[in-house]
Amino acid sequence: MPRSWVIALILICIALNGAGFLWHLFEPVPFYDEIAHFLTPFVLVAVVAEIIYRNGGDDEFFGTPRRAVITGAAVGFIGAAGWELVEVVLDLLGFPISHTIADTIFDVVLGIAGGAIGAWAADRYLDRLFGRSRIDPNRPRVR
Repeated sequence: MPRSWVIALILICIALNGAGFLWHLFEPVPFYDEIAHFLTPFVLVAVVAEIIYRNGGDDEFFGTPRRAVITGAAVGFIGAAGWELVEVVLDLLGFPISHTIADTIFDVVLGIAGGAIGAWAADRYLDRLFGRSRIDPNRPRVR
């Protein structure tokens, strides 16, 4: 991704989450919470994958599109579950945060989906960027 896109996506996530906490937008604004819980892991997985590969990382985790999606889903799950624990702690400290079971499960599912789709998008983009085959990253792209 062009550097300006990376910076813009990170700033959007910061603004989205910051505004949500500052003005309590997660519950009253329809789909605000869902967009934040999907977009944040999507952006983080995609951006971190690109940073790793641009700095000489190998294709160990994103060897195939399937492996990329599984890795992204795992990262999304870990991040979402960790964030839900933070929400519980914030609620105990007096911040007005909803952490009902249904909300927590749905937020974790959105984190998994965001991470998986972010990894898929990053893998697809990086394969094109580095001229790799979509099936076998050790072979050059055929076209």
